[in-house]
Amino acid sequence: MRLHLSKGRLALLLFMFSLLALVVGASRKYVSLYLSRTSPPGTPAVRLSQDAKTLNNPNFFLSEANHLAWLFNWPKAEPLYVRAEELFKESGDTRDQIYARVGRIRAQSETMSYVEVSEMIGKELNDPVVKNDPELRLWCFAQKGYTDIEISPMATKWDWSEARKIAKSLGETQWEARANGELGIIAFLQGNSRRAAKLVGDALLSAMASGDTGGQVRSLEMLGNGFNTVQRYAEAIRFFDRAIKIANSTPDAGFPYMAYEGKSQTLIGQGKLKEARDVLGQALTVAKDEDNLGHEAHILNLRGDLTLRTGDRDKAAGDLEEGSQLALKYKYYRTAAEGMFDLAELYLNVGDLRSAEKSATLGL
Repeated sequence: MRLHLSKGRLALLLFMFSLLALVVGASRKYVSLYLSRTSPPGTPAVRLSQDAKTLNNPNFFLSEANHLAWLFNWPKAEPLYVRAEELFKESGDTRDQIYARVGRIRAQSETMSYVEVSEMIGKELNDPVVKNDPELRLWCFAQKGYTDIEISPMATKWDWSEARKIAKSLGETQWEARANGELGIIAFLQGNSRRAAKLVGDALLSAMASGDTGGQVRSLEMLGNGFNTVQRYAEAIRFFDRAIKIANSTPDAGFPYMAYEGKSQTLIGQGKLKEARDVLGQALTVAKDEDNLGHEAHILNLRGDLTLRTGDRDKAAGDLEEGSQLALKYKYYRTAAEGMFDLAELYLNVGDLRSAEKSATLGL
């Protein structure tokens, strides 16, 4: 999404004033969060060991999996959720079996259709066990919300609104802050920059105060993307570099894909095409290694757009076709639409109207 410079300046001013008001008006809240710091959800009390008792205790596996998931390290969390689910099933613990199953589904979301993932978690929400367990409902709504952002903004708005409501009632301040950040994304997509700035700014400051490093990385990535949108590249790259630094210095943290993707766009905006390609190359290598199909598709689209800027239409079309088809196959709708519209423009510029029409139709 591109904005005219005048609108960009207005959006930036709105953001800065909103963030300033937020800091001044809610400073007590962040002090309180800092003073009442507790272990983040999923922090394991004991690391996994090799003794037989530990290897047959589902709570150890679930705790470790939640620790990794909280840091967005889903590839490493997946096998632990799988094992926890198996052990809870054997012990007849239905409640925690559901919890582990939702974690496992979410961990596998980048290797299957987001639509299927959303439907599977939605089915769990209708289970009587989940309906009567606020903590389990919060878990399900959060994981569904992370998935639905690629399918339907209205669906994810509902997910995170419900998650925030439950988190507030349970006193889960870190989950409440994360919900605010995700609702900030939706506000931005809906054109409400003032509300987006307030929500994402609150999410970042709350994450910093409470020690939620995973939440800090995600909020920094979102803020960097916001500055990219208004072409404030010098500010944007600071957010992305900070997110990457925090992720790299945090044990067990997942790879910060959005920071790398956003940084590549910043570098393109600054005319540093070679550096942008290098950044995308690093992210694409990790995506392939982790079988992260969603980010692989998005990075291919970004590389195609970058290649097009160098004048190599054939290579650009190859990346855009590969990324878009991968996104279509697994129903990553937003990524597929972006790639198809870029392809439509590419084909239109070379006079291939038939291919342009086909791509535009698929994008729509």
